[in-house]
Amino acid sequence: MKKVILTVSVIIILLLAAIIIVPIAFKGPLLQKVKTTINNQVNAKVEFEDFNLSLWRSFPSVLIELEGLTVVGTGDFAQDTLVSMQSLATDISLSDLFKGEDFTIQSLRLKEAQVNLLASQTGQVNWDIVKASDQVETVEESGEGMAISLQDIEVRDLSLIYKDEASAMVVALMHANLDASGRMEGTITHFDLDAEVGEFKFEYDSTEYLSNTVLKVKSQLMADYDKMNFEFGESTLHLNELPLDLSGRFEMPSDSMYFDLKFKQPQSDFTTLLAMVPQSYQSYLEDIKTTGEAGFEGMVKGWYYEDDMPEIDLRLLVKNASLNYAGSPEKIEQISMDGHISKPQGDFDLLTVNVSKAHAQIRENPIDARLTITTPMSDPQFDAYFNGKIDFTRLAEIIPMDSMELKGVMDGNLAVKGRMSAIEKEDYQKISSSGAVNFKDFSIKTPQINQTVEISSGSLKVDNTAITLSSLNAKTGQSDFQLKGKLSNYLQYFLMDKTLKGDFTLSSNYLNFNELANLMAEDTVTTTAVTDSVIAFQVPANLDLAFNSNIKRATFDKMDIQNIVGSIVVKDRMLVLKQLNMDMLQGKMTVDGSYKSNDANQPFFDFNMNISAIKIPAAYQSFGLMQQYIPIAARSQGDISTQIKFNGQLNEKLEIITSSLDGDGLFNTQNLQIVDSPTFDQIKNFIKKEKLKNVKVDDFTAHFSLNKGNVEMKPFKTKIADQDVDIHGNLSVTKVLDLKMDFKVNRDDLSGDIDNALGFLPGSKNITLIPITVNIAGDLTQPKVSLDLSQAKKEIQEEVKKSTKKELDKSVEKIGNQLKKLFN
Repeated sequence: MKKVILTVSVIIILLLAAIIIVPIAFKGPLLQKVKTTINNQVNAKVEFEDFNLSLWRSFPSVLIELEGLTVVGTGDFAQDTLVSMQSLATDISLSDLFKGEDFTIQSLRLKEAQVNLLASQTGQVNWDIVKASDQVETVEESGEGMAISLQDIEVRDLSLIYKDEASAMVVALMHANLDASGRMEGTITHFDLDAEVGEFKFEYDSTEYLSNTVLKVKSQLMADYDKMNFEFGESTLHLNELPLDLSGRFEMPSDSMYFDLKFKQPQSDFTTLLAMVPQSYQSYLEDIKTTGEAGFEGMVKGWYYEDDMPEIDLRLLVKNASLNYAGSPEKIEQISMDGHISKPQGDFDLLTVNVSKAHAQIRENPIDARLTITTPMSDPQFDAYFNGKIDFTRLAEIIPMDSMELKGVMDGNLAVKGRMSAIEKEDYQKISSSGAVNFKDFSIKTPQINQTVEISSGSLKVDNTAITLSSLNAKTGQSDFQLKGKLSNYLQYFLMDKTLKGDFTLSSNYLNFNELANLMAEDTVTTTAVTDSVIAFQVPANLDLAFNSNIKRATFDKMDIQNIVGSIVVKDRMLVLKQLNMDMLQGKMTVDGSYKSNDANQPFFDFNMNISAIKIPAAYQSFGLMQQYIPIAARSQGDISTQIKFNGQLNEKLEIITSSLDGDGLFNTQNLQIVDSPTFDQIKNFIKKEKLKNVKVDDFTAHFSLNKGNVEMKPFKTKIADQDVDIHGNLSVTKVLDLKMDFKVNRDDLSGDIDNALGFLPGSKNITLIPITVNIAGDLTQPKVSLDLSQAKKEIQEEVKKSTKKELDKSVEKIGNQLKKLFN
């Protein structure tokens, strides 16, 4: 017994020692073997952060794990990461480890892997990294290497993205998980396979044709690693929630692949087919009732090598189906469709898409459509047709539209046929396009708009070159408008993202711009990060549209505007106003200029305005610039006219950035009167008080310039309170005023104290005008007023000098006292 216990103890100690010593002893040789093997086989830069070797986690096998693995291309793909993953692990037997010769890979575990496959414009691919046979160096003469005999596979969060730059095609399998456990029968392994792709995407020419699609596979898979043959036994594929029976096989004999796969919807009813709808829309199908037949099946068969791809045949069939929601009085019936996607062995340009016999009906309103697409890669040829009548009022009773409200009838047809090359060359004779659409009593209301948009009637026609809108009568809130005109270049716009051109006439009896400016509802879902975020109005790109307007009456802010006539052009992300004339504030205004969006969310503007004889109080309330630069207008009456050309930038709230303003202009006044001004009240010491109650200002014209928001007022002459005055000065961008008013005050209008003081002076009868300078400086809202009487003092002194000695001797004492009183 003692010998048994001793023997067992020795074995346990040796095993524990082996578990501790073996990883340390063999980590270096294995690390070198892994690196040598990989670099011997590929033209790429392979790196990994760490290499782990453990007997604990996979005993009695040895765990080999690469952490932080990356594979980066070389040459044209030197900056592209082909593979990155958090962990790649496998197990090898202890016997292989001690022999130090061939290793057999029996398991594979991948964690958080990203595979990026890229085909360039020239046809080169970044995954072609396996060295040619004449490039591969022999590791050792004994022929050491690694063999594959997988029986256990585990994949967690694998994302594979394929991009073809030449065809603008993207295929993505995102967040995939896979579990496969197998059993060996000779050289063949039988797997129980369970896999799920969280999201399958297919994009072509910047358009997503498939997204939010979930793929699931459960299968019994047979793998022959010697021949690299794989065959599906009893298997089920789920496309979203649509179950499909899967059968067939695929082979990888060398650098090519062979497919022979088939799948088919097991039940031929319409309800089963609707399970293909993406999960995010499945809630719409909860209370639906359906009838009719439907089926979905397909096959992939042939070789895949470089640009040579296997045959594809997919078929979607719907026959005499109907659907309606529980409790709904209406239903969609006579639903049918035959959709076929096919391609023989060869390149992707041989693909054909054919949708025929697409039909549905709501009561007596039928809808028919068809679509054919061929040669999608080289020069897409298309043939599409739509004809039908949609009563949106009844449709809303059949299909829930959440908070959207749709009413009215759209009746029309549209057909288009041709090749993309003809559109690119603007060879419209090779494009066949025709159609007409009519709207009647149509209305739409969504959470994104605050007012229902109503179209009482509308009619448009389509041909090869243009969409002609013969009439559109619409209303939203208090505003009405009538629109007619033509859109050209529409095929290039919709199919090639080119510029859409148009010329329209806009008429209206009344537009409420206050309502229209707030037509788009505020987003009720906000976060702390974006609560204060405001996006200035962005003019859409790829538009070249002209609107010739004739608006009888409009309201903007508190202004009532009439007879708006002119042109508005939308072009190059810019709004251009051309000779836009209007009657407002009992005067007239003409505007030329532009507003241009930019990515910085600070639009540029450049305007030339001519305003004639508008009322000053109303102008002050209406124009922000007047409030900023001429606050005294708040206490003014009369008319003002101005011509100004200025440019600058707006912030995201469409407020003028004052420091950006540049320009020049002039303004003139008619019947100007300043009422109860605190500023003018401060000069009552030298002008009679009764003249400063309501200060009358003679008509004048003043020129000014703007430089980075600073205003320079050029000298001009006028009369204030019947006194001649020269005015000039400037206003800084920080609203600091420096204004000089050089008065020539009539002797009769001087204040009583000053007039009495002058009466004691010899020769005072010769003094009829007194020069007095008023300095107004400081903060624009509360400027300080000071008097400069230096010039008046000089003139009085000159008059006194002209007096006789007798007159001077007689009045000398009184003269001194009065001069002190006058100037102090």
